Amino acid sequence: MESVSFDTLTFDHPAAAKPARVSGTLHLPVQSAPPFSCMVLLTSSAGVQRHREHYYAQALNEAGIAALIVDSFGGRGVRRTVADQTLVSGAQMEGDAFAALALLRADPRIDPARIGVMGVSKGGVATLNTAIAVRQRWRRGFAEVFDLHVAICPGATAQHRDPTTHGRPIYFMLAGRDDYTPAALAIDYAERMRAAGNRRIRVKIYSGAHHGWESLGPVFDIKDAENWSCCPNLIEDDGSHYVVAAGRAMPEPEYQAWARRHCITRGARAGGGTAELKARATADLLAFLGSHGFGVTKSPQASAICPQNGLSA
Repeated sequence: MESVSFDTLTFDHPAAAKPARVSGTLHLPVQSAPPFSCMVLLTSSAGVQRHREHYYAQALNEAGIAALIVDSFGGRGVRRTVADQTLVSGAQMEGDAFAALALLRADPRIDPARIGVMGVSKGGVATLNTAIAVRQRWRRGFAEVFDLHVAICPGATAQHRDPTTHGRPIYFMLAGRDDYTPAALAIDYAERMRAAGNRRIRVKIYSGAHHGWESLGPVFDIKDAENWSCCPNLIEDDGSHYVVAAGRAMPEPEYQAWARRHCITRGARAGGGTAELKARATADLLAFLGSHGFGVTKSPQASAICPQNGLSA
């Protein structure tokens, strides 16, 4: 494990224009030789966690895949964003992800043609945003894109009106009992991305799982969680939000204020994971990565993914 730091990529978005120095940890496999495929790991609102980001980094390493855990919070003086998602925006995390991509593509130990990005919850939002084609116009000439995307329980309340992606593989891993980032919204977004031309999208739904299934033990209440699941909106090409309930588009700051008055609720459930579920989901993840040449071959323990429509239960 190596400590790294880098400057975030700022771009033309009101929540991603402030410079920051970001830290992270690069985890390299020890039982295989470089150049390695690599996944950039973006955190949930809880920040870097041993049972989640470090767990995934270890699982990836054991499969011969490097992992760069990005800490989007520490360098900005933030511990968690659960109670206030404006403390670090998804757009800032998106900028961190692309800065990490540039760092990795300059590292001779990493295969520059096999670098993906994955994230849970808030990190899943940023992961999906890295896939959206229109957002590349906002990045001031930064032309690089990720080779693969994995979004685990991503928030999908805000969806781009034009959901055209860069066409790279995307894997949605969703929890059927998620009341924080509901699976139905993400399924709809995946279908819209597919209809816009990306046929390399797969969706896996764990029907009995709750948000944050990486946490083993009983389901628990996150009482202070900002819950945006009742705030559907469409992101326009200029970055404004068309708010369905208001019937008009709003710039980012106005939308944030409107949502706090009209649709954000408090509280969500999370956890409830089991060792069996966690192992099965991890096997599915590694199988997806392996099918795209990321250091592994398909595991016999992985659940089948239906090739006809990309949906599985």
